[in-house]
Amino acid sequence: MAEPKPSRWWLEPLVLAAAFAVAHTQSPLYFSNQNQYLLHGAAWGGHGHLAHDWLANTRDPTPLFSALVACAYRVHEWLLQPAFFALLMGYFLAARWLVAALPGAADTRAQRVVFAALFTAAHAAIVRWASFQLTGGDYPWLLQAGLAAQYLIGPGLQPSAFGVLLLVAVAAFAHGRAYLAAALVALTVAIHGTYALHAALLTVGIMTALALRGEWRKAAFVGLIALAVVAPAVGYNVRSFTENDPYSAAEARRILAQVRIPHHSVPARWFDWLAGVQLVWMAAGLVPLRRTRAVVPLAVATGACALLTAVQLATRSNALALMFPWRISVLLVPVATAVIAAKVVAWRPPGRWGVRLALGLLIALVAGGVVVTAYKLGYRMVDETELYTHVRATAKPGNVYLLPVQFTSGSGRGAVSNTFAPPPRAKPGTNQIPVDLQRFRLATGACAYVDFKSVPYAPAEVLEWHRRMTRAVDFYANWVHNPDYYHKRLKTEGVTHVVAPATKPIAAGFLEVEHIDPAYIVYKVK
Repeated sequence: MAEPKPSRWWLEPLVLAAAFAVAHTQSPLYFSNQNQYLLHGAAWGGHGHLAHDWLANTRDPTPLFSALVACAYRVHEWLLQPAFFALLMGYFLAARWLVAALPGAADTRAQRVVFAALFTAAHAAIVRWASFQLTGGDYPWLLQAGLAAQYLIGPGLQPSAFGVLLLVAVAAFAHGRAYLAAALVALTVAIHGTYALHAALLTVGIMTALALRGEWRKAAFVGLIALAVVAPAVGYNVRSFTENDPYSAAEARRILAQVRIPHHSVPARWFDWLAGVQLVWMAAGLVPLRRTRAVVPLAVATGACALLTAVQLATRSNALALMFPWRISVLLVPVATAVIAAKVVAWRPPGRWGVRLALGLLIALVAGGVVVTAYKLGYRMVDETELYTHVRATAKPGNVYLLPVQFTSGSGRGAVSNTFAPPPRAKPGTNQIPVDLQRFRLATGACAYVDFKSVPYAPAEVLEWHRRMTRAVDFYANWVHNPDYYHKRLKTEGVTHVVAPATKPIAAGFLEVEHIDPAYIVYKVK
């Protein structure tokens, strides 16, 4: 029997959610995917000289998110950190709300505390760090991340983190809030279009669940609400990212799927035995939900995504691969983790010592999160401080920096997390992307000619990105064979500065040394 709610019933969930967020931790700014998804908003918000950057002037795939980022930059970029902290708290509260709908789920304070400890332990930074130190792998990450190195919440603020709204929507529908669920599912797409397929299938699942209960009118209204919320985003994406030339569109899809993100889009690159374990975990999490309202939407979306995955495997369609049908797993894995933790708590109700142990564990996990953050045990990046300090102090609006970029050559299997690993360059045969100079644009506010990490999505612009990457790689490999030709090419492309590793200096007469540090040399193009 549930305990009566005191006048400050809201205090407990907020405290537990804050504890979860501290234990989870978050990356410093300009980590991993943030270097792409913060770019348009940073340029819009007046950060450095990014308004002149080529990539910042391509079509924005996430304009609503960029508007929020721009607002933060107008005040201070630090505001992005508490925004992600709030998302972490929302993620925990959504999971807690969902498991409250499980049949027979007791709702005493003791059980809520134990659930919080178990759920937090599955996400805690100190546990993930310890796993890496002991085994060389971040295995607890598999309890929160989906297949293909994709995830719901991730290390820091980016558009995919708003997938938390999908979890809130499932919890809302489990409690009979169909209209709210439909609006939240559609809002997720408005923020990040990559969720379009999964949001559509979840909406169909919600409508199916209502229709099976004989609530046809309500099902129709759910569809209308979702359509009304998502229509502007769909219209924008169709206008911005549809290409009339079939060849250009097909080639752009090939470049994205096979060259830039094969670790997300090619099943042969990410499916291994650990992915198989995650499939079993997801299935186990759906079973306890079978007598809740949430099971039909999740089952419909899961079944349809499994079918589309099979079609993609059979056809090897790049277009279907870039819809990521397997991305429904980023929702199913944390749902399973929450549900299984709740069933464990319900199976063996905690006594007084059980609650004390859970509180002790929760405090230890929070302390571990503080230690990970204070001693920088995670989210480690290549130290490029001296280079960035120089460029930030000397860059002008018309400067364009050529960076020593490279295409990845990995062909390995499996999707791993390097969040708590040192930042080496990508090794041949792995799925890793080189971490060198990913932060150049955001850390300096200067314009870059191109880099591998950050890529546009409109077909013509993808082709231009690939052309720039090819020319950049060619310059560093072949400038010595024809210096005059490459000098003219740099001038034609608008490059004013060239960055080279200190171990590979460029002794060209058309370059003048502007800066040297132990890691990099900056040359000015004469």
